[in-house]
Amino acid sequence: MPRDILIVGAGIAGLASAIALSNELSIVPGLNISVYDGASELTTTGGAISLTPIAQRYLDELGILSELNQMGEKAGIEVDAIDLFSVRTGRRLGPLRFTDENGNGYGGYKGRRVLRSSLSEAMLAVARKMPNVSVYYDKKLVGGNTTAENVTLGFEDGSSVTGDLVLGCDGVHSATRTKIVDPGNRSEYTGISFIQSMADTGSFTTSMPFTQTAVHLARHSSLLTSYYDPKHEKLFVAAIVRVSEHLIEKYQAMSGTDVSAQKNMKMSMRYLVRAQFGMSNLPYIREIIDKTEDWMLYPVYQVRQRGKWHTDRILLLGDAAHAMPPRDESAAYAVEDAIIFSKLLGQNPDCGLTALFEEYEEIRRGLVNKAFDASRRLWQSDLDKGLFPSQTRDLMSPVHLPPGDCVKRRSLEPIKKTNLPAPTHESFSDLSVYSLTSDLGRTVDATNGD
Repeated sequence: MPRDILIVGAGIAGLASAIALSNELSIVPGLNISVYDGASELTTTGGAISLTPIAQRYLDELGILSELNQMGEKAGIEVDAIDLFSVRTGRRLGPLRFTDENGNGYGGYKGRRVLRSSLSEAMLAVARKMPNVSVYYDKKLVGGNTTAENVTLGFEDGSSVTGDLVLGCDGVHSATRTKIVDPGNRSEYTGISFIQSMADTGSFTTSMPFTQTAVHLARHSSLLTSYYDPKHEKLFVAAIVRVSEHLIEKYQAMSGTDVSAQKNMKMSMRYLVRAQFGMSNLPYIREIIDKTEDWMLYPVYQVRQRGKWHTDRILLLGDAAHAMPPRDESAAYAVEDAIIFSKLLGQNPDCGLTALFEEYEEIRRGLVNKAFDASRRLWQSDLDKGLFPSQTRDLMSPVHLPPGDCVKRRSLEPIKKTNLPAPTHESFSDLSVYSLTSDLGRTVDATNGD
């Protein structure tokens, strides 16, 4: 049983892993879990993210949801449904619901829209309450090496740390993956980006026809609008569009330049949003675009499918292992990764790490490959291919494995497989709504003469 556990990355996957491990290994004497992040402090960027019911269930299991609920207006809002509209016609296309016919959440949980920074703050607060968890910032990973007895990580500031086990939870651009576990397996741009901002609703004069969250579908893009505070005073706006890699590189090169250059780039982002949605038949969409400033660009990346997830004493979790084409919600995958591996480790204290890594991968790899393949088929299909609205029901079916599949494993003793969560993702995330309904939006527009 490893007692010195090192986690690279203090995002959702890293903090969830620290909390889950602390819970599962609470009786292990001398347990020390250290989390290292390359940022100088807890990040406040990223906008307002969608948490699906399954993500909320996992966060509740880890004690994070109760911490978040104590944060007042920063706790975000529960979402019963995502309302769908056609950008050009203004036609309401119907809702995607997070509730049953009686208004009850699935398994007791609905969706939630919350600032990523607020979720991170809640997770960090829970982690810091754990007596055996420490979180360190300004620790940018530059490399590492493994021996039969331990693993050592080196950081940009010249320091190093040695432990028994490393979990690489440092996201889609993971240094743990590219420098140690799977060199050369770099993230790839998907061609899709978020251009997003936030606005004060007090400046708007037109009424909003949605209660909580709405997605407005155009031929090759979508515009998300969502409140993220109980008083509906704050609105998160995100255009999900195709952006050339050349523009991505230009935008990233502007980081750290003079204020005037950055202002011009933000104006360019605003122009792109206006070009896509400014001619909408919905007056509130036009007003939102006209009165919202400080647009930021967030490219969506993926990790090459079927790459390595582990080596010796190092295991990749979350987006570091399997960031996939735009479809499902990475938060649910990341937290589920953390819980499953923590339970495997806690239930098999005498099992070697290599065997545990292999068992974990066998449990997770099938789900990830299935979701990856489904997403890739959607994104590589002809953009102009029309679908009848009735066909979208099948497309919107969540990618998942039946609960029994996660225990149909080879006979490997002493691995125990009891009490592991079934790997399912009943997800309607921002990107999944875009990818799974974009064909519907094109069909509806075409039917209406657009």
